Amino acid sequence: MPPAIWSETYLIGHAEMDHLHRTLVDSFAALQQAATADTPHGKILGLLDDWLDHFARHARMEERLMERLTLPQSLSHRDAHVAEHVAFLHQAMDIRNSLARGEDAGNALDHLGAEMIAFDMIRRDFELIGLLLHEGIPF
Repeated sequence: MPPAIWSETYLIGHAEMDHLHRTLVDSFAALQQAATADTPHGKILGLLDDWLDHFARHARMEERLMERLTLPQSLSHRDAHVAEHVAFLHQAMDIRNSLARGEDAGNALDHLGAEMIAFDMIRRDFELIGLLLHEGIPF
């Protein structure tokens, strides 16, 4: 899979979220590049840890926004979105553990990157913005 590349089509109109999304994609691309090069595992682990920190900040920021949602449809979205954040972080930690054992995790990283962009950044985060707008919640 080609490395993650930032696209302006990922912009959703929330400055902080858009900045975090770009940081996530750019740091993930650096991680993918290191994983496909002859890079020591320690360096790859460091890049993955940096990316995990970015993702945790991203998830916390979104979850703060979702705490303001009140309608049943919005609450259902919040529950699913938070559960996906948790599952995504567990998946990333499994990859980290594999790398720490010296295993190759290139395919798993590619899958994680595709999932990050397609499901979290595009589907769920666009839905979140729509729900905030629908409820009249400023962001």
